[in-house]
Amino acid sequence: MRILHYSDPHFDLSLRTIPLRKWFGKRAIGALNLLGGRGRYFDDADEKIEALTRFKKRHNVDLVICTGDYTALGLRAELENAAELIAPLAQPPERYITLPGNHDVYCFDVLLGDHFREYFGRYMHSDWPQYAVDDGWPIVRLFDEANLAVIAINSAKPNPLPWRSDGHIPPEQLEALEKILEDHRLRDRWIFVATHYAARLADGRPDTPRHGLRNADDFLKVCRRIGKGAILNGHIHRCYVTPLAPEGLRIDQYCAGSVSMEGRECFWLFDLEDDRMEVHRGVYSDGEYRLIDCAASVG
Repeated sequence: MRILHYSDPHFDLSLRTIPLRKWFGKRAIGALNLLGGRGRYFDDADEKIEALTRFKKRHNVDLVICTGDYTALGLRAELENAAELIAPLAQPPERYITLPGNHDVYCFDVLLGDHFREYFGRYMHSDWPQYAVDDGWPIVRLFDEANLAVIAINSAKPNPLPWRSDGHIPPEQLEALEKILEDHRLRDRWIFVATHYAARLADGRPDTPRHGLRNADDFLKVCRRIGKGAILNGHIHRCYVTPLAPEGLRIDQYCAGSVSMEGRECFWLFDLEDDRMEVHRGVYSDGEYRLIDCAASVG
């Protein structure tokens, strides 16, 4: 089975499309950051997602996982636009798994209207809904042809204060994750746990309290039960892999960076075959994505 993990496309719309009533608080600060130059790094996100779709077809990808941050400001119009842009990549829908990033729930109005689920809910169903405790989370997807289970955890939340962009996994989700990992039906399976925030940086350190996953230690402690697989995340716009053996885990963490940020475009590609996993990094050049080095071979 071939699995593509990408993150943080950050599709944005012209700031002229933002209703005046939305120009307040955190969103106003975000809009000023875009005007100040941040937005230009994602100007070609539309074209790059088309190139990623071509890569998927060319390399016979079986499953796509996106770890969030489809938007810049979490506007409903942005979410609608993003859902349209990724639709060709997300075919068939049962072979696409996603979760929100902090930019997708930038302000509380997105949660009140449940806008992310409105546009991406078709990719968020669970094969084990009995374990869902927090608005449908965690999501569990099973792929028997590769003896694989994918567990999606929602760590994104609004951060009204402009200097904060941290995440948190609700305790109910962590308790549910622990019960899932104890389920005998997962024995001997590959297990991928996907969430938006990075539990560790590239050098193995925790991220800062204002930017990272606040209960990362608790999350990693639960994941010690995983025998083989990976932790997948986005949020930090650089591709890297962090060995988690120092934390007592038998798996590594893979940050997919941003698939569309100019000069840093990247993703991960996993090949699973029996008890062997190969991991390759994807990069962007001359309008197309290609594979470069092999990051890991486990088996």
